[in-house]
Amino acid sequence: MKFGVVLPSYGAQSGRLATVDTALAAESLGFDSAWTTDHLALPQADAARYSPLLEAVTTLAYLAGLTQRVRLGISALVLPQRNPVEVARQIATLDVLSGGRAMLACGVGWSRGEYQALGSDFSNRGKRMDEALKVLRTLWRGTRTASFQGKYYQFADVDFAPAPIQSGGPPLWVAGDSQVTVRRAMLLGDGWHPNHTDAETLARLLQPARPFLAAGRPFTVCLRLGLRFGDAAEADASLSGSPTQIAAQLRALRDAGMNYALIHFKVQSQAERERAMRTLMEQVAPEVA
Repeated sequence: MKFGVVLPSYGAQSGRLATVDTALAAESLGFDSAWTTDHLALPQADAARYSPLLEAVTTLAYLAGLTQRVRLGISALVLPQRNPVEVARQIATLDVLSGGRAMLACGVGWSRGEYQALGSDFSNRGKRMDEALKVLRTLWRGTRTASFQGKYYQFADVDFAPAPIQSGGPPLWVAGDSQVTVRRAMLLGDGWHPNHTDAETLARLLQPARPFLAAGRPFTVCLRLGLRFGDAAEADASLSGSPTQIAAQLRALRDAGMNYALIHFKVQSQAERERAMRTLMEQVAPEVA
């Protein structure tokens, strides 16, 4: 079981110091990865829990120069409202500058208003998502010159160098909570990245994928989970209770198919966040591994 941490790059506690301190704590405590959260132009009605928000790729580029080991990812970049060639270049550059530590989860997004603000079509975002994932793969092959002819994206003999350090490009996960997303992840990604899914639902959604997973191809199932240490269950936390109780909850998710947990610590201060991170890695993670 691997563990990542959601950085406080958005919301009331966000800011440079909190983001940097959390990334450095993640590295020192043995977390596998640290992740930003993506939005570009949410309308006011959708933005309350995300504002203020640091741009995801820029933040990771900054953190790449401050860290040495921890991997750096986005959970999840709304791919269909961007040009995938630009995204491929940004993430390849991040991979080079970080020494091969970039990761990327991509989703179709949910805010119609954000799509409108960016001049992008909300209605066909699923189809464009499929094609955009193929664009990323094409450009990350390391052939230097690349071409692509699709319905939504076309280019010929584009120079693309430097290639990502990681062969074939950074790990590419597909974010979402439906069986459509599971299928997209199996066909086009290296992993599936659902949000706040319980063990029973996870097992059900993965059921059609069992033969695929049994074939032995490396495939990550990474849940984004809210966590709050405390005595009572919390409405905004997928995991809550004592370290022993949380370990049991994580084992249930592991047995249902999860092999990577991305933790959003539900806390009131940076000091509390770092204490919770230490508790997870010292008291919970050994009980789950």
